Amino acid sequence: MSACASTSDTVAAGPRLVEKDHARSEIWKYFAYLADSEGKATDKSRQVTILSSVMTNLSPSYFKYFHFLPLQMSAAAGSERATPQTQQPTLQAMFQQHNKYPRESKEVKRLNRAVAEFICLDQVPVYIVEKAGFRNLMQNLDKRYDVPFRNFFMYNEIPKMYNETRSIISAQLRPTPNKFFSCTTDLWTSRTVDTYMAVTVQLITQSWEMQSWCLGCSALYSDHTADTLKEALEEIITDSWGLDMANVAGITTDNVSNNRKAFSEYTWIPCFGHNLHLAVNKAIDIDRVASCLSRLRKIVSGFSRSNKMSRLLKDKQKSLNLPQHTLIHDEPTRWGSTYDMVERFCEQQQAVSAVLAEDRKKWHLMPRDTDMTTLEIVRDVLAPLSDFTDALSDRPLALEMKNKIRGDFEKRYDDHNLQMTLNTSTFLDPRFKGTFVTMDEDIKMELLLKAEAVQLPPHSPVDPRGAGAAPKRNRRDFKCLLCTSEKKGADNSEMRQHSLTPATPTDRLNGEFIDYKQFRDISPAEDPLAWWSQHEAQLPILAHFAKKCLCISASSCASERVFSTSGNICSPRRSRLTEEHLETLVFLAKNLNKTKEQSKKLTSAGHSRANAH
Repeated sequence: MSACASTSDTVAAGPRLVEKDHARSEIWKYFAYLADSEGKATDKSRQVTILSSVMTNLSPSYFKYFHFLPLQMSAAAGSERATPQTQQPTLQAMFQQHNKYPRESKEVKRLNRAVAEFICLDQVPVYIVEKAGFRNLMQNLDKRYDVPFRNFFMYNEIPKMYNETRSIISAQLRPTPNKFFSCTTDLWTSRTVDTYMAVTVQLITQSWEMQSWCLGCSALYSDHTADTLKEALEEIITDSWGLDMANVAGITTDNVSNNRKAFSEYTWIPCFGHNLHLAVNKAIDIDRVASCLSRLRKIVSGFSRSNKMSRLLKDKQKSLNLPQHTLIHDEPTRWGSTYDMVERFCEQQQAVSAVLAEDRKKWHLMPRDTDMTTLEIVRDVLAPLSDFTDALSDRPLALEMKNKIRGDFEKRYDDHNLQMTLNTSTFLDPRFKGTFVTMDEDIKMELLLKAEAVQLPPHSPVDPRGAGAAPKRNRRDFKCLLCTSEKKGADNSEMRQHSLTPATPTDRLNGEFIDYKQFRDISPAEDPLAWWSQHEAQLPILAHFAKKCLCISASSCASERVFSTSGNICSPRRSRLTEEHLETLVFLAKNLNKTKEQSKKLTSAGHSRANAH
């Protein structure tokens, strides 16, 4: 007798049922369809009916096949066979799993913000939210989230995030007495031939932490004259951000004559990276070096454009136990790439020569002995500027290259005010003090003249932390080049102690000069800001000047990085971005992560103060 028949006999008052035809699974013993008077299924598309008479004998393990609330079992089943209905979602919960989140719910706001941050941080087009692949991804991650379209993010969520980020930065830049900052700026032309000015600021906080912010990437609609550049910079700094130009410690740009003329009223600093590039180019333009590098570029191009030669080079590298490295071609705008090209070729010269020797058609590319001698000299000369290794040799070509570099540097740093700024910054760096200073007395006289105007806080904070262990020195760290054989100065414990506080700022500063000199120079690998954080209370006037001078940027790399971001955002497929949208996206790409970290620090500090109370 079938399960359906027995059930019909047991439950006389129940509906007539019919089994599923050709059922193979054992589970169909417990299911059936509603039957008509002729014993045929009335509607097979409708949900099957659970046989209540056999529910008492059904194992609880079968309930894993159900996605609805099981019927209540009869009391005859016994309490030990309790239904697992408490482990199953209710019908209401099942329907809610397919309902979309309300538009104003916290979950939607959280997900909208996450998508907007993804667009800004990863510099992807806003229209990605309308792409089928992205929407499919979001549906698989959370079916209840309905991704808004591009206009919502471009005109709602991203501007809101921009305003929040800007308010956090404004709080960090809020003018206070003795709060100095420096700027870097540069110009960039987009794919649509629109010109933009990038401005970044660097400052040292009250806790001696270096901060750098991108203030914007604003469009310029006039000629790039000195007056225009000055007006545009002042408009961004004063009108847009409310900062005082009197607190500008220095403005770092490249060596374009318009920049130098535009910012001569302030402390103008030429970009060290730009100067270094120009100076090195003077050295590698020497006829002997230039002709040798030209032949080297032909060799590198021959291997980079031929798949066969590249494969042969790998085979020779394996047989000669050389590193599996490809040859490098230099870029004309980066002198460091020229060094990389020469250094890599010197490393792979044996394998390259072996490949060229096996092909008569490539013999004209074979490097000569004189070429190898020249390349080794070039590598040794440029190595301290790239890898910061030991001193150079004194071979004639090396001396000529060094003289070219030194002469170009001396010409670009011959301005007296510029030398005073650089010497003062070096003097106030506890790693060097007087080691590299050439204007010691002039610096002291200049600081004494400015000491009367210094407004010191009543109590300067003292950092109770120790100096700690010096960080591990990196082979490619510029600080290694600045290490000196001897460190002058006495131990901190030997610092002169004042029995009475001097009456005037000039007397106090003279006393601080003596104390500062007696401090032992710290290692070039250590952080000078951490040192000043610990000694600000002992040297308050010098600490004031240190905050002003040590925040000056040595290069305009910060502005250059802004333009790298701008190039990624204003891609060929996004060339129709408006100036406002481009500036907003660049601003968020450069600042969003920093402001989030700053918010976390403030929140953590707030919790710490609350726990202390």
